[in-house]
Amino acid sequence: MVKHNNVLQSSHLRKHWHSRFGGQAKVKCFFNKKAHKKLRAQKRADKAAASFPCPVSKLRPLVMGQTRKYASKVKFGRGFTLEELKEAKLTQSFARTVGIAVDHRRHNKNADTMAENVKRLADYKGKLILFPRRDGAPKKGEINDSTAEALKGAVQNTTDGVFDLPAVKKRCKIEAITKEMKSAKIYRKQRILWVNNKFNGKRIKAAKDAEAAKK
Repeated sequence: MVKHNNVLQSSHLRKHWHSRFGGQAKVKCFFNKKAHKKLRAQKRADKAAASFPCPVSKLRPLVMGQTRKYASKVKFGRGFTLEELKEAKLTQSFARTVGIAVDHRRHNKNADTMAENVKRLADYKGKLILFPRRDGAPKKGEINDSTAEALKGAVQNTTDGVFDLPAVKKRCKIEAITKEMKSAKIYRKQRILWVNNKFNGKRIKAAKDAEAAKK
């Protein structure tokens, strides 16, 4: 609380809740949260049914996160680069028509990431079931139209990004804390090392001066 005769700073009172200012006309409550969750799920199901047999989402590349905090994490990118499409023997215009996201602004700066995304495109090409525009008249192209037998077993892909993100491999394993770890005085060791490092030059100089004084 404020002491003495001072101004009460930042008094953010909920005046719009008061009946004097129109009651609760400006207040919006959200008590139907569970119902909206069900509605969103139903909309996703309807959207998937309308787009059958196309995948629910587009094929997206794997990229590394930005900034030092997220640089080690893998996530979905906006789209494949033109270099990656060229390596996979696909054109930009055709890739967009078969559910592949394209980002002409992104460039490859990592050979490993590029090879992984090219492999992702190759796997997509191998597993893609492409319906011909006219029944019974399949055509050949960058990705050949599927045969009638393959079309019978077509199943809709509902995975985000078509292929899942790679599983995270934890390098460190959980180990039990030993008695030696508990008894170790790490802070004291760090302080001793810090002091020795700081005064190392002065100690060397003092030793040289002492030897010179003896001579």
